Amino acid sequence: MADKKVVTMDDKIPAMKEKRKKRTNRRLIMYLSIFFILIFLVIYFQSPLSHIRNIQVKGTVHLDSMEVAEKTGIKEGVSIWRADLSEAEEKVMDFEEIDNVSISRTFPSTIRVEVTEYPRMAYVENGTSFVPVLQNGKVLEEETNQELPADAPVLRSFQDMDKLRAFAEELSKLGEGVLNRISEVIYQPTEEDGNAIRLYMNDGIEVESSIRNFAEYMSSYPSVAKEVDKEAEGILHMKMSPYFESTAEKTEEDEEENVEEE
Repeated sequence: MADKKVVTMDDKIPAMKEKRKKRTNRRLIMYLSIFFILIFLVIYFQSPLSHIRNIQVKGTVHLDSMEVAEKTGIKEGVSIWRADLSEAEEKVMDFEEIDNVSISRTFPSTIRVEVTEYPRMAYVENGTSFVPVLQNGKVLEEETNQELPADAPVLRSFQDMDKLRAFAEELSKLGEGVLNRISEVIYQPTEEDGNAIRLYMNDGIEVESSIRNFAEYMSSYPSVAKEVDKEAEGILHMKMSPYFESTAEKTEEDEEENVEEE
Protein backbone atom coordinates (compact mmCIF):
# COMPACT_ATOMS: atom_id res chain seq x y z
CA MET A 1 0.00 0.00 0.00
CA ALA A 2 1.16 3.51 -0.80
CA ASP A 3 2.07 5.59 2.16
CA LYS A 4 -0.75 8.02 3.17
CA LYS A 5 0.20 11.63 3.77
CA VAL A 6 -0.05 12.36 7.44
CA VAL A 7 -1.07 15.93 8.52
CA THR A 8 0.09 16.69 11.99
CA MET A 9 -1.78 18.86 14.50
CA ASP A 10 0.97 21.46 14.28
CA ASP A 11 0.18 21.86 10.57
CA LYS A 12 -3.57 22.16 11.19
CA ILE A 13 -3.41 24.82 13.88
CA PRO A 14 -2.23 27.76 11.63
CA ALA A 15 -4.94 27.00 9.08
CA MET A 16 -7.61 26.81 11.78
CA LYS A 17 -6.39 30.05 13.31
CA GLU A 18 -6.53 31.80 9.92
CA LYS A 19 -10.09 30.54 9.24
CA ARG A 20 -11.21 31.59 12.74
CA LYS A 21 -9.64 35.02 12.23
CA LYS A 22 -11.50 35.55 8.92
CA ARG A 23 -14.78 34.49 10.48
CA THR A 24 -14.23 36.91 13.37
CA ASN A 25 -13.39 39.75 10.97
CA ARG A 26 -16.54 39.15 8.91
CA ARG A 27 -18.66 39.14 12.06
CA LEU A 28 -17.02 42.36 13.24
CA ILE A 29 -17.62 44.07 9.90
CA MET A 30 -21.28 43.00 9.97
CA TYR A 31 -21.78 44.35 13.51
CA LEU A 32 -20.05 47.61 12.65
CA SER A 33 -22.20 47.99 9.52
CA ILE A 34 -25.40 47.46 11.50
CA PHE A 35 -24.18 49.90 14.14
CA PHE A 36 -23.43 52.67 11.63
CA ILE A 37 -26.72 52.08 9.80
CA LEU A 38 -28.60 52.47 13.07
CA ILE A 39 -26.63 55.62 13.86
CA PHE A 40 -27.45 57.00 10.39
CA LEU A 41 -31.15 56.22 10.80
CA VAL A 42 -31.26 57.94 14.18
CA ILE A 43 -29.56 61.01 12.73
CA TYR A 44 -31.87 60.95 9.67
CA PHE A 45 -35.09 60.72 11.67
CA GLN A 46 -34.01 63.31 14.25
CA SER A 47 -32.59 65.85 11.81
CA PRO A 48 -33.99 68.06 8.99
CA LEU A 49 -32.72 65.45 6.52
CA SER A 50 -36.08 63.64 6.82
CA HIS A 51 -38.13 66.81 6.39
CA ILE A 52 -40.09 67.22 3.15
CA ARG A 53 -38.24 69.54 0.81
CA ASN A 54 -40.01 68.84 -2.47
CA ILE A 55 -43.51 67.84 -3.65
CA GLN A 56 -43.45 66.58 -7.24
CA VAL A 57 -46.71 66.42 -9.21
CA LYS A 58 -46.77 64.39 -12.43
CA GLY A 59 -49.49 63.71 -15.00
CA THR A 60 -51.48 66.96 -14.87
CA VAL A 61 -52.96 68.16 -18.17
CA HIS A 62 -55.84 70.50 -17.35
CA LEU A 63 -55.05 71.07 -13.67
CA ASP A 64 -52.26 73.24 -12.27
CA SER A 65 -49.49 71.24 -10.55
CA MET A 66 -49.13 73.76 -7.73
CA GLU A 67 -52.86 73.61 -7.06
CA VAL A 68 -52.72 69.81 -6.81
CA ALA A 69 -49.71 69.99 -4.47
CA GLU A 70 -51.57 72.40 -2.16
CA LYS A 71 -54.67 70.21 -2.24
CA THR A 72 -52.74 67.29 -0.70
CA GLY A 73 -52.45 69.22 2.55
CA ILE A 74 -48.82 68.08 2.85
CA LYS A 75 -46.46 70.86 3.90
CA GLU A 76 -42.76 71.23 3.23
CA GLY A 77 -40.59 71.16 6.35
CA VAL A 78 -42.65 68.40 8.00
CA SER A 79 -41.16 64.95 8.56
CA ILE A 80 -41.75 62.82 5.47
CA TRP A 81 -42.85 59.94 7.68
CA ARG A 82 -45.58 61.97 9.40
CA ALA A 83 -47.39 62.74 6.14
CA ASP A 84 -50.70 60.87 5.82
CA LEU A 85 -50.59 59.74 2.18
CA SER A 86 -54.02 58.06 2.21
CA GLU A 87 -55.69 61.23 3.44
CA ALA A 88 -53.78 63.26 0.87
CA GLU A 89 -55.02 60.99 -1.95
CA GLU A 90 -58.62 61.42 -0.80
CA LYS A 91 -58.23 65.21 -0.89
CA VAL A 92 -56.78 65.21 -4.40
CA MET A 93 -59.64 63.04 -5.65
CA ASP A 94 -61.95 66.00 -4.93
CA PHE A 95 -60.88 67.37 -8.32
CA GLU A 96 -63.50 66.27 -10.84
CA GLU A 97 -60.84 66.19 -13.53
CA ILE A 98 -58.88 63.40 -11.79
CA ASP A 99 -59.63 59.74 -12.43
CA ASN A 100 -56.88 58.26 -10.24
CA VAL A 101 -54.04 59.40 -7.95
CA SER A 102 -51.07 57.71 -6.30
CA ILE A 103 -48.90 59.45 -3.68
CA SER A 104 -45.61 57.97 -2.49
CA ARG A 105 -42.44 58.85 -0.59
CA THR A 106 -39.16 59.11 -2.47
CA PHE A 107 -36.00 58.91 -0.33
CA PRO A 108 -34.75 61.05 1.24
CA SER A 109 -37.19 63.99 1.32
CA THR A 110 -39.56 64.03 -1.68
CA ILE A 111 -43.30 63.39 -1.93
CA ARG A 112 -44.31 62.19 -5.40
CA VAL A 113 -47.89 62.76 -6.59
CA GLU A 114 -48.90 60.94 -9.78
CA VAL A 115 -52.33 61.78 -11.16
CA THR A 116 -54.34 60.44 -14.08
CA GLU A 117 -56.87 62.90 -15.46
CA TYR A 118 -59.98 61.94 -17.39
CA PRO A 119 -59.26 62.25 -21.12
CA ARG A 120 -60.92 64.94 -23.20
CA MET A 121 -63.62 63.37 -25.33
CA ALA A 122 -65.26 66.31 -27.12
CA TYR A 123 -66.02 70.03 -27.15
CA VAL A 124 -69.38 71.53 -26.26
CA GLU A 125 -70.60 74.66 -28.00
CA ASN A 126 -71.02 77.60 -25.64
CA GLY A 127 -72.14 80.67 -27.54
CA THR A 128 -69.29 81.61 -29.85
CA SER A 129 -66.72 79.44 -28.07
CA PHE A 130 -66.01 75.75 -27.63
CA VAL A 131 -65.34 74.19 -24.23
CA PRO A 132 -63.59 70.84 -23.60
CA VAL A 133 -65.65 67.97 -22.18
CA LEU A 134 -63.92 65.20 -20.24
CA GLN A 135 -64.83 61.51 -20.18
CA ASN A 136 -66.83 61.91 -16.95
CA GLY A 137 -68.87 64.77 -18.45
CA LYS A 138 -66.94 67.53 -16.68
CA VAL A 139 -67.09 70.75 -18.74
CA LEU A 140 -63.90 72.83 -18.43
CA GLU A 141 -65.40 76.31 -18.58
CA GLU A 142 -62.04 77.99 -18.02
CA GLU A 143 -60.47 76.45 -21.14
CA THR A 144 -62.55 77.99 -23.91
CA ASN A 145 -61.46 77.78 -27.53
CA GLN A 146 -62.60 80.47 -29.95
CA GLU A 147 -61.71 78.44 -33.04
CA LEU A 148 -63.65 75.42 -34.24
CA PRO A 149 -61.68 72.39 -32.91
CA ALA A 150 -60.65 69.61 -35.27
CA ASP A 151 -59.15 67.15 -32.78
CA ALA A 152 -62.46 65.99 -31.22
CA PRO A 153 -66.22 66.09 -31.99
CA VAL A 154 -68.21 69.25 -31.31
CA LEU A 155 -71.42 68.74 -29.30
CA ARG A 156 -74.35 71.08 -29.81
CA SER A 157 -77.64 71.57 -27.91
CA PHE A 158 -76.52 69.45 -24.94
CA GLN A 159 -78.10 71.63 -22.24
CA ASP A 160 -79.10 68.52 -20.25
CA MET A 161 -75.96 67.71 -18.21
CA ASP A 162 -77.12 64.16 -17.49
CA LYS A 163 -77.34 63.50 -21.23
CA LEU A 164 -73.95 65.15 -21.74
CA ARG A 165 -72.29 62.94 -19.12
CA ALA A 166 -73.95 59.83 -20.53
CA PHE A 167 -72.83 60.66 -24.07
CA ALA A 168 -69.26 61.50 -22.98
CA GLU A 169 -69.05 58.06 -21.35
CA GLU A 170 -70.32 56.43 -24.55
CA LEU A 171 -67.71 58.30 -26.59
CA SER A 172 -64.98 56.92 -24.32
CA LYS A 173 -66.03 53.37 -25.29
CA LEU A 174 -65.54 54.04 -29.01
CA GLY A 175 -62.39 53.00 -30.79
CA GLU A 176 -60.32 55.84 -32.28
CA GLY A 177 -61.20 54.58 -35.75
CA VAL A 178 -64.82 55.62 -35.21
CA LEU A 179 -64.29 58.54 -32.81
CA ASN A 180 -61.95 60.32 -35.22
CA ARG A 181 -64.62 60.18 -37.94
CA ILE A 182 -67.16 62.17 -35.93
CA SER A 183 -67.17 65.89 -36.69
CA GLU A 184 -70.32 67.19 -35.01
CA VAL A 185 -73.11 65.82 -32.79
CA ILE A 186 -76.47 67.52 -32.21
CA TYR A 187 -78.82 66.45 -29.43
CA GLN A 188 -82.30 66.28 -30.99
CA PRO A 189 -84.71 64.48 -28.63
CA THR A 190 -88.10 63.43 -30.00
CA GLU A 191 -91.29 62.15 -28.43
CA GLU A 192 -90.34 58.61 -29.44
CA ASP A 193 -86.69 58.85 -28.36
CA GLY A 194 -85.48 61.28 -25.69
CA ASN A 195 -81.90 60.24 -26.50
CA ALA A 196 -81.97 60.93 -30.24
CA ILE A 197 -78.86 62.53 -31.76
CA ARG A 198 -77.71 63.48 -35.23
CA LEU A 199 -74.08 63.15 -36.29
CA TYR A 200 -72.14 64.72 -39.13
CA MET A 201 -69.20 62.54 -40.06
CA ASN A 202 -65.90 63.61 -41.59
CA ASP A 203 -66.55 61.35 -44.58
CA GLY A 204 -69.70 63.34 -45.43
CA ILE A 205 -72.30 60.87 -44.14
CA GLU A 206 -75.15 62.09 -41.94
CA VAL A 207 -76.06 59.69 -39.15
CA GLU A 208 -78.95 59.32 -36.75
CA SER A 209 -78.48 57.34 -33.56
CA SER A 210 -79.20 57.39 -29.83
CA ILE A 211 -77.18 58.28 -26.74
CA ARG A 212 -78.20 55.02 -25.11
CA ASN A 213 -75.97 52.18 -26.39
CA PHE A 214 -74.31 54.65 -28.77
CA ALA A 215 -70.92 52.93 -28.66
CA GLU A 216 -72.50 49.56 -29.42
CA TYR A 217 -74.56 50.97 -32.29
CA MET A 218 -71.59 52.77 -33.86
CA SER A 219 -69.10 49.90 -33.56
CA SER A 220 -70.08 48.62 -37.01
CA TYR A 221 -69.96 52.05 -38.65
CA PRO A 222 -66.72 51.53 -40.67
CA SER A 223 -68.10 48.44 -42.44
CA VAL A 224 -71.59 49.93 -42.90
CA ALA A 225 -70.20 53.22 -44.25
CA LYS A 226 -68.35 51.35 -47.00
CA GLU A 227 -71.70 50.24 -48.43
CA VAL A 228 -73.13 53.78 -48.52
CA ASP A 229 -72.91 55.80 -51.72
CA LYS A 230 -71.19 59.02 -50.67
CA GLU A 231 -72.96 60.91 -53.48
CA ALA A 232 -76.42 59.80 -52.38
CA GLU A 233 -78.43 62.17 -50.22
CA GLY A 234 -79.93 60.63 -47.14
CA ILE A 235 -79.44 59.57 -43.53
CA LEU A 236 -77.70 56.50 -42.18
CA HIS A 237 -79.60 55.15 -39.18
CA MET A 238 -77.19 53.48 -36.74
CA LYS A 239 -79.21 51.62 -34.15
CA MET A 240 -80.07 47.95 -33.66
CA SER A 241 -80.31 47.32 -37.41
CA PRO A 242 -78.38 49.91 -39.45
CA TYR A 243 -80.00 51.10 -42.68
CA PHE A 244 -79.67 53.99 -45.11
CA GLU A 245 -82.71 56.17 -45.75
CA SER A 246 -82.48 58.00 -49.08
CA THR A 247 -83.82 61.54 -49.02
CA ALA A 248 -84.78 61.29 -52.70
CA GLU A 249 -86.84 58.13 -52.14
CA LYS A 250 -88.55 59.67 -49.14
CA THR A 251 -89.45 62.77 -51.16
CA GLU A 252 -90.99 60.63 -53.89
CA GLU A 253 -93.02 58.68 -51.31
CA ASP A 254 -94.30 61.92 -49.76
CA GLU A 255 -95.33 63.23 -53.18
CA GLU A 256 -97.20 60.01 -53.97
CA GLU A 257 -99.01 60.17 -50.63
CA ASN A 258 -100.01 63.77 -51.31
CA VAL A 259 -101.36 62.82 -54.76
CA GLU A 260 -103.40 59.98 -53.29
CA GLU A 261 -104.85 62.26 -50.63
CA GLU A 262 -105.87 64.81 -53.26
